[in-house]
This record gives sequence, C-alpha cells and structure tokens, in this order.
Amino acid sequence: MAARAAACVALVLLLAGCAAHPARTGSDARTVRIVSHEVAAGESLESIADDFYGAPAAAAYLREVNGIPEGTSPAAGALLDVPVGEPDMERYERRTSAKIHYNRGTLLADRGDHERAAEEFRSALRIDPLFADAGHNLGVVLLSMGETDRAIVVFRQTVDLRTTSADSRYALGAALLEAGRSSEALEELESVVLLAPDHQEARYARALALLRLGREAEAIFHLDSLVREFPGGASAERARGVLAEIGGGMGGRSGEGGP
Repeated sequence: MAARAAACVALVLLLAGCAAHPARTGSDARTVRIVSHEVAAGESLESIADDFYGAPAAAAYLREVNGIPEGTSPAAGALLDVPVGEPDMERYERRTSAKIHYNRGTLLADRGDHERAAEEFRSALRIDPLFADAGHNLGVVLLSMGETDRAIVVFRQTVDLRTTSADSRYALGAALLEAGRSSEALEELESVVLLAPDHQEARYARALALLRLGREAEAIFHLDSLVREFPGGASAERARGVLAEIGGGMGGRSGEGGP
C-alpha cells in the first residue's frame, strides 16, 4: 500500500481488524484462482490482506500460503500467491480504484494542500467505504484544517472498521482532546494503552487529559512513568516540560532514566 499521508497534527501520528482467515484454495468451490501479486514499495502482508480480503488479520494466512517465516516481510518486487474467490476480486477491484484517489490525496497532503487532499480521500471512501486508511488520513487532514468535529466523526468510523487498532483509537482520542472533550478522550486513550502499553503518544495524551480533568496527581504519575521508561523519546521530552511547569516528578531531569 502506498505510504500514508505525511500531514502532521499536534497529537496525531500516521494508522488491525479481526476476521476469520479466508478459505484455502484447492477443492474449495469459492476459490476462483491464484493471483500472483507483486509486492509494491510500502506494502505489507497486512495491507495486501486488507486489499484482497478486507481483513488485515488474514496476513497470517498469506504468510502460511507463501511460506514466509514469522518476523519477516516480503520485499518490494516479491511475488505472492493470493488465493481468491469472486467476492475477493470484486473487493480488490474496488480497492484498486479507490487507491487512485487515495494516492493523490497523500501527495496533496504532503504538499500541504489539505482541502484537495480531503476531497480525494472522500472520493476513495465513496468507492470503497471500508478503506480504513483513507478514512484515517481524511480525519488527519480535517484535524489539520481545524475541522475537529468532522474529524472526530471520521475517526469514529475508522475505529468501527478497526476496533483493535491502537493507532486508530489514538487518533480519535487525540481529536477528542483537541476538541476539549477530555472525559471522552481519556476513555479512548485508556483503551489505546490497554491495546498497546508502549504507545508513548497515547500515554502522554492520557496524562494531558487527566490534567485537564483536574486529576493532577494521576497525571504526574503517568508523566513520570513515561520519562522513566522512555527517557530518550520525544513524548518523554514533552512530559518533562509539563512536569517542569507543574513542579512534579522528573521534569527537571532531562535525559535521565532514573531517580
């Protein structure tokens, strides 16, 4: 899949759904043929499985079919066998058409033309409403244009498509925080940390939500934990700044990993 849009917003960093593996090939009547798919730059097994099957989790099936060892990814230019049925081909054709607009949107977002990028992402979604990456990037550019309420609606739709994606939930939580809806943001950000305990941006944003809710002691605890666990990270550096402002934890100990 083409690289995600580089449009950056204060808290949002640029994007896995659950589905049964598709049926195997062979005597299965639903299998039409084996498609030989050439891996493009930026594609992963997850993105290829999403394009063909509408299920990133089906990457495990593609890994098994193609004998790809765990912990490795196919290089650009590699050929993969993708068993497909008629619904898979219809889905793939929709996604391929939608990607024309998606790729235009990413280029426009890279150039800072967010209004035209948003329209391209909308066009991609009109063709393929299940294209979660297009929804995510639409939310990002809307947020960058200050259309926070619209971004929240789009991010919620993306979360519905990818309920177990920490990045999708983080984007929603960050947008809710930007909108001043701190209680809702905190609930979403807590779910991100449960899904991905090492998600540093979500942990930092959770602390900000706690501060805005007047729960300073909890915020200091989480900021301090972030600094201790990830002393060299960008989120830890921001956490130090906040701690210095409120006079708690390790705020004044830049670069240190311990007490």
